[in-house]
Amino acid sequence: MRAFLALPLAEPAIEALLSVQSTLPTGRPVPEDNLHLTLAYLGETSGDVLETLHDLLDAARLPAAEVSFDGLDTFAEMERGLTFASVASSESLVALQAKVAQFARQAGADLPRRRFRPHVTLTRANRQPKGPARDRLAAAISQRIEVPGFTALSVNLYESHLGPTGARHEVLASYPLS
Repeated sequence: MRAFLALPLAEPAIEALLSVQSTLPTGRPVPEDNLHLTLAYLGETSGDVLETLHDLLDAARLPAAEVSFDGLDTFAEMERGLTFASVASSESLVALQAKVAQFARQAGADLPRRRFRPHVTLTRANRQPKGPARDRLAAAISQRIEVPGFTALSVNLYESHLGPTGARHEVLASYPLS
């Protein structure tokens, strides 16, 4: 099954992000129910790995993490177009992500070793915009955004179901943060 670990977003942050999302000139909006902050993308994962990971996370006493937003951006290095709300790398968030990734690897997940770049994806496109569309997007992401921060109080384990209209995420388990 296709799975990932992520922080669910607080309702005021979701409302503000949806407002920001509506101003973006390119890409398909990510549905409200799919907005999240990924900590570890597990990809195709066996039931045994997920069961072990569940046991590790269920027994863990992980601290809450502060989430604050600091602008809009794109992943220029990607062929596909992706616009996201950038999240500040607070000490608590970086520590939580490192611990969650450690548990995932310990459970047998094959995670890539790359720098954590916290973000919430707002729009997706099949390719990067070009010409005037790129200019409109550049103007949009240069604007200051007002999205309230929050304290993350849980980490969710999601299964991602792919379909003709995009992905649908289902919460398999939720682990409280203290």
